Amino acid sequence: MTICVSVKVAEGLVLAADSAVMLSGKIKTPQSETEGIIQTFQYANKVTHFKDYPIGIMNWGSGSIGDRSIKSLIMEFEYGYPNKAKNKSYSVKAIADELLKFIKKRYDAAYPKEPKAPLGLFIGGYSANKFFPDEFMYEFPQGPTWGEVRPNMPDGRPSFGSNWFGQIDALVRLFKGYDLGSLEELIRRGVDKKIIEKWVQDAVSELLIIFNGMPLQDAIDYAEYAIQVVVGRFRFGFGPPLCGGDIDIAVVTPGNFEWAKRKLWAIKE
Repeated sequence: MTICVSVKVAEGLVLAADSAVMLSGKIKTPQSETEGIIQTFQYANKVTHFKDYPIGIMNWGSGSIGDRSIKSLIMEFEYGYPNKAKNKSYSVKAIADELLKFIKKRYDAAYPKEPKAPLGLFIGGYSANKFFPDEFMYEFPQGPTWGEVRPNMPDGRPSFGSNWFGQIDALVRLFKGYDLGSLEELIRRGVDKKIIEKWVQDAVSELLIIFNGMPLQDAIDYAEYAIQVVVGRFRFGFGPPLCGGDIDIAVVTPGNFEWAKRKLWAIKE
């Protein structure tokens, strides 16, 4: 499981994620064969720089397809993809479509029938000769194609703000001021559903964050804080630690992809 955060501001796009991953599959014992979590790793790479493009990819949900990690599949896809210098009219959407076709072929082969493992993909960055980034997301097993994240406003101006993917319940509680379980319980106890829906729609309890005019460093700090909130929720809350490990943070600007924070190879002593 995972928490991924994207933050789009005027100066660039920030992508962040934790590093914990749980692998599920069939466990064979002398008595029987059961489905369950077979391993938990703390050093998964869920933020990936796509080749030499100013584009990043994030993934959440299942940490692998068959015996391949999602990072490995992305690496294989980009291995045969042309460099940016040979693809001067590239677009984020075109790369996203080809990536999805590549991943989907392997996903469908690994999960020919129900139940299918949940897997989410995000791709964001700068198309050729565009100043503001494009963002798209897709969640297996449903959905015919990518959904656009933060499309431009009706007047053509970019929409700045943050989006969360994966284990987002703690962030919904903090920034939106409610959680779906509580709202459902209120309805069960007799509160008018229309009143609750209007309360949510009016963002009565929302913690207002100003993204318009936010400097890039503040966007980086916000992304790290959001990841830490979720990691802390799973560290101290009841249940297994579905999120954790190091936090990776990438910064994408027109023509550039840089790491603000990234775990390094190391021999643990």
